[in-house]
Amino acid sequence: MNDLIVTLLDLSALESGAADLDVTRFDFVELVETVAGRLLIDAPDTDFELQYELPEQKVFVETDRRRMEQVLGNLIVNAKKNVYPGGALRLELTVDDGVLHFSIFNQGRPIPESDLSKIWTKFYRDSGAEYSGSGLGLSIVAQILSMQNLPYGAENQAGGVRFYFSIPVTE
Repeated sequence: MNDLIVTLLDLSALESGAADLDVTRFDFVELVETVAGRLLIDAPDTDFELQYELPEQKVFVETDRRRMEQVLGNLIVNAKKNVYPGGALRLELTVDDGVLHFSIFNQGRPIPESDLSKIWTKFYRDSGAEYSGSGLGLSIVAQILSMQNLPYGAENQAGGVRFYFSIPVTE
């Protein structure tokens, strides 16, 4: 219950503008490796095939590192919860024309097309999901990315669902 209250307060602060972003320059590849390693590789209860594509060189961005860690964590946990047992979970980080593109795909049940726009709202939970949650994770992702005017979304693809966002690269 305490975690839910803390999450609600955090989201409320983000929505009201009471929480500022602490913008710094950092290597986004290293952040993805750290967060994904903690949530995907080091988890003993994994029953999926992890596939990933990351740049071999550092890719620097200017944003709030802690908030982007929150975004990555929520998206990765969401994908992990929704991947079919034995299915593929694919994480990709690519750079194109000065823009870094993050995506995570989980092989699993698609999101009903009528619900794709609703998944970003507070307390939305998929009625067909086999797990419980607060329904706040994706709304926090949306709020953090929107505060920075970063494009994001989710789409059904053959065999699963892909979540994505983009962020400008800094030199």
